[in-house]
Amino acid sequence: MASSDSFNDFVTCPYNKAHKLIRGRLTKHLERCSRISGNSKQFLVCPYNENHRYKAEELSLHMKECPERIRWHSELQKEDPRQQATETTWSISAECEEDWDKEPDVPTYNPIKYCEDNFVARTTAINGKSKAARRDFRANERRRLAGKQ
Repeated sequence: MASSDSFNDFVTCPYNKAHKLIRGRLTKHLERCSRISGNSKQFLVCPYNENHRYKAEELSLHMKECPERIRWHSELQKEDPRQQATETTWSISAECEEDWDKEPDVPTYNPIKYCEDNFVARTTAINGKSKAARRDFRANERRRLAGKQ
């Protein structure tokens, strides 16, 4: 017999009681079924487990008894001594003399302009062009690069 948290247990869809499905597929089913069903706005999602869907009047009672709530709170209460040590280590602040607001403005980088102004062979600009356009581009590039030498 499988436990209640088993991945292969059968569960009932809250939107349509005729839907019986494996717990492992519940999340995907709820997402789809909530969109399809007309009563999706009646159900609220449990803050501890998104697969728990209840009507507004039932949700407050469920939140007090939710098994995920117990796990969630127990995880919060666990104290890790290594975590406390890193928190104290990071509390030291370092002084920095850089002030990026005081640095002069620099124009934005334009790679096309850079390639045109410098000795860079461009080939990607002709992708998808006609044969004549590619021929003209290569001729212009030869002239441009010859002038840079």
